Amino acid sequence: MASQPRILWITSQYPPLSGGMAVSSARQVERLRRRGLKVDVVAFSETGPETHVLSEPMDGGTDFRVSLSDRPGKNAQLAWRSVVLEQGGPPYNFTVGFGAGFAGVTAVTFAAWMGCRSLVLVRGNDLDEDWFHPNRGLWVRESLSRASVIGAVSMEMIGRIEGLYPDKAARLVPNGVDVSAWELLPGDVALRDEVRAQEAFGRRAIFGLFGDLKYKKGFALWLGALRDANLIDRVGLLVVGDRIDPEARNILDDPALSPPSVRLPFSERTRLPGLYAACDFVVLPSLYDGLPNVLLEAMAIGLVPLVSDAGAMGDIVRDGETGFVFPAYDRGAAAEATVRALAADLLTRKAIGARAREFVARHFSIERETEALCEILCGDRPLCGSSTETK
Repeated sequence: MASQPRILWITSQYPPLSGGMAVSSARQVERLRRRGLKVDVVAFSETGPETHVLSEPMDGGTDFRVSLSDRPGKNAQLAWRSVVLEQGGPPYNFTVGFGAGFAGVTAVTFAAWMGCRSLVLVRGNDLDEDWFHPNRGLWVRESLSRASVIGAVSMEMIGRIEGLYPDKAARLVPNGVDVSAWELLPGDVALRDEVRAQEAFGRRAIFGLFGDLKYKKGFALWLGALRDANLIDRVGLLVVGDRIDPEARNILDDPALSPPSVRLPFSERTRLPGLYAACDFVVLPSLYDGLPNVLLEAMAIGLVPLVSDAGAMGDIVRDGETGFVFPAYDRGAAAEATVRALAADLLTRKAIGARAREFVARHFSIERETEALCEILCGDRPLCGSSTETK
């Protein structure tokens, strides 16, 4: 009988870190383990001033948290000795680098040393920003050139990868969402009503901004579009997230530049359904992006998205049907799309939200995400689980 594949998953994004990448990394590991794969995780994270490894046995594998120093080689060597050499047991069949930066180059290096295959999962910043960085770009190039397989969250990203590495196998591994987990419970409804009753909103339409507010997310461009279209007085902002860059914070603090806002810190995921539901729209005006979890989660709630066409978003959101779309970087088009969104009455918005929910349930299920990973990691092995998972 064929042995069960053993996976070494390497990441710098893993809970308790917040943010979309940490959520995606943890979700993918959990689903692979539920399929019966043995997945050990090496999570490089800030755990203290001294370099050390903390291990936590989990169902389906072990989580190893490796503390970080300012010397990448020291971090990698600590992981190699503590996780690979000292653990013993059967060798790994695959290493996975979640991201093409430090995690990716560590994964392909360990795979070469062990004589196994490697998968590097490109998320977005790897090609959008890190590729052009004088130091981090070297990691990205090395990890992609050495990977056995490259995975990416969108066809647009696959096209860019194949243009750079025409001899490499690039596979689609889209983010997924469990629509059933985003049904509103009584506590979510109470939170929704509490947020909507905030004095700052009044009778304004509420646009939700979830996650990091930084340059690539196009926040400043969209607020400029609101001013161009004289929409400041019709809009309120619900801002959920801890990381707001200085430019975005200065804009939010200036009533001449930004609508009134209610700002909340990063919230436990159990609170997110109620916070999404408090909004009339979720807005992602990114200049460049991959496939944001925020978009899939908001659509799973039935919230109407207003997005740029950056990354995969223009493929997911169909203008006028499952949301409103404008070309990235186009301030005039952003204003026009926002005007159209605000012109939609409640019945129209509910119909758009229902179609958005149905679309992600059909095309971006969490099962599809897991199947894409299993097809790469398991091939034709018969013991890699099936689409029927143990709940």
